[in-house]
Amino acid sequence: IYSLKKMENLYIFLPHTNQIFFQNIASSFTKAVFSMNCLNRIFFNNMCPFFPLMQQYFPQESFDFLSVYNELAKLVLNMGNVLPQSIQILKKFTALSKIELTRKQVALLFCLSFFGVLPVNTSNLLNKFTVSQVLYANSGPQFQFGRCFLNYLKTIGYWLKENNPILDEKVIYIRENINRNAWNFANLNLISLCQINFCPLGSLTEGNATYCVDFANKFIGGGVLKGGAVQEEILFGLDPEAIVALLFMEEMDDNDGIGIFNTIQYSKNKGYGKTFEFFGSNIDGSSNMYNVKRHRIIAIDAARDDKRLNQLTNFEQHIYQSIICRDIYKALAGFNLINQDYGFEKSIATGNWGCGVFNGIHELKFVEQWIAASFAGVQRLDYYTFNKIEMQNALKYYDFIKNKYKSAYNLFYALVNNKFDAENIINCLVNLNIAPI
Repeated sequence: IYSLKKMENLYIFLPHTNQIFFQNIASSFTKAVFSMNCLNRIFFNNMCPFFPLMQQYFPQESFDFLSVYNELAKLVLNMGNVLPQSIQILKKFTALSKIELTRKQVALLFCLSFFGVLPVNTSNLLNKFTVSQVLYANSGPQFQFGRCFLNYLKTIGYWLKENNPILDEKVIYIRENINRNAWNFANLNLISLCQINFCPLGSLTEGNATYCVDFANKFIGGGVLKGGAVQEEILFGLDPEAIVALLFMEEMDDNDGIGIFNTIQYSKNKGYGKTFEFFGSNIDGSSNMYNVKRHRIIAIDAARDDKRLNQLTNFEQHIYQSIICRDIYKALAGFNLINQDYGFEKSIATGNWGCGVFNGIHELKFVEQWIAASFAGVQRLDYYTFNKIEMQNALKYYDFIKNKYKSAYNLFYALVNNKFDAENIINCLVNLNIAPI
């Protein structure tokens, strides 16, 4: 892996802008490849267990990939005609910024990183876009993600061979930092609470909502290349086009939301966490491009440990308000991206955001997201409860709360101006004696 040539404050320069880098890359991709072991020798000096293990235990997957490897090699050798010279870094604190790349450009960047020939940035504000990390695992989720990525590149290879126009489609990476001063909720007191459609089980990406929420790490993608396999990592592993955001998307600020629009789920899986496993391709080789479902991902990182709210005294109401408002504005920053993405139904699939390793409280996260979605103009929020017992009160009293508070501002005002028991938010809202303003 080469050192990064140059990373200015605003741009990452790509390897074909340096003749020495490009010659080194080209010398690898012009060599004949007859087996997975050849790839291991050419690119990794026989140091990656992934390739021999694939050849031994998954010969058909290996054969399918090798059958289109030459198409990927030709794409790499033509990078000067495919990629721009540089890519803008999408920085935090930016009001609105975006990058549009064709599916072919995204695949080329991913391929370079997969084979360990893309320069590695050293910025501590960016997640590390080093896809080849997964190839050093010999078991577990990392190895299984390697199989997902091999399947993705195989599909791209097939599409390159048939010159499929799907490769010319744009994948959009967008971020927004909202100005809190521009969102005076009191001026939005006529906005009604949006409709909630409770879904007991299922995948956020497989329902009827236009957008799905990524329960994100502040560094986009989280640990997808490091062996993590919870909601965000699985989403990115199955939709590898999302992983390219790691190359140029800075960590999120408290007021940032990130959108990754028009990705495709290339793989299927079973299991979660340590039991995660690649379970075959999600793309039929003969699929017409119009039959392939595209995903529109909204990434927001939740605050950690809601239970600290109950440790605050009555004299610390301002801290209570600050913690709750942080996640309402964070969700709003993400949900508001639907208003930058025109022509689609304003429906979002979400669920128990931040209620896993971030130790969030289910009822509180539900109310926070409901308020934010309403202010953002979401028409329908498909809320996946996964049959969690902690969501029973939300299901039971949803209609009551909607009728009692009527507007998003009324619910917001009640939530932040009363120091509720954070683990019993729904009952507190139901029993609140103060009439809505």
